[in-house]
Amino acid sequence: MPKSGASIYVHRLQATFATPEGESEWDAGLRALVEAGDLAAAERLLSEEIAALDSDLGRLCLAATRDAVRISGWGELAEAVAAWPGAPVTGVTLAMGNDADLAFEKGQLHHPFMLLGLYSDEAWEWSRATRAEVLGQCDAPEGPDWAGAEEDIEVWLDVTGLDALNTALIHHKQRHFIRDGAVAEAPLRYVEFTLGCWWRALAFHRAIAAALVEQALPGAPVVVSGLVDMRPAVVCAHMPKGRGGKRKPSRKKAVTLAHDAPDEPAFDAPDMAAKGLIVRKAEEEERPLTGTDLRRRLAAAEPAPEEPKRSLLARLFGR
Repeated sequence: MPKSGASIYVHRLQATFATPEGESEWDAGLRALVEAGDLAAAERLLSEEIAALDSDLGRLCLAATRDAVRISGWGELAEAVAAWPGAPVTGVTLAMGNDADLAFEKGQLHHPFMLLGLYSDEAWEWSRATRAEVLGQCDAPEGPDWAGAEEDIEVWLDVTGLDALNTALIHHKQRHFIRDGAVAEAPLRYVEFTLGCWWRALAFHRAIAAALVEQALPGAPVVVSGLVDMRPAVVCAHMPKGRGGKRKPSRKKAVTLAHDAPDEPAFDAPDMAAKGLIVRKAEEEERPLTGTDLRRRLAAAEPAPEEPKRSLLARLFGR
């Protein structure tokens, strides 16, 4: 953003975003690159637009580099997949999101969480699927065929390096753009917010791709990465070598405008939770033992049975 007292700066996307059709067309072009797995091209396009902002948020975006944003726990995931005694893991879904009950204390950083789903061919034939078929499942109105069939493998994953950018987007002052009649240009702050959201999504997809390069998962499963209740709800299918195939760019029209919700998909695209791509399971509330409970346990003839251990997936999806 221009400094106070400086001449008024106009970003070229302000004219593009002046109409919903213009924003939708720009969004579709970038979405097609991510869906095709061409993250390098998406990065080049976005970095040019963000650099032109010359703003604090833009600098936060560019600071979230490939080296800065990482996935921790990937080695443990690879070990768990290799040691899994059940049917081979052939599909993986990974999602990033924010807690719904965020606290807004001054100076507090908001750390996004990750969700994990692991699947076998018993749920859906991941091992034979092309990129187009995987993304077709993600686009299905009724949800993908693999929904609800996760394997119960305990792994904890985390994404690091996005806290500052994520917090800035949560607190951004121009998250809405109400087009009241014809306008010549969109607010610069709205363009900034949209670019920041896209960079956050790209950084997550890029971190997954980098983790796969550094350590391939046993059996070379298909890995689908996406977002939960975050803009933009764009999915990337990381395909094993030789199984990519090509997917035609999406030509969907905008069905909702970006001002309809503060941090939700502006277009009809797959949200990892809303479309069933990944499931957030209900977490059981643990009630502390009362004195009566303790006396009942002591009076029992047999030792109190141990409570069943909840899987890590249940804890993850319980958010």
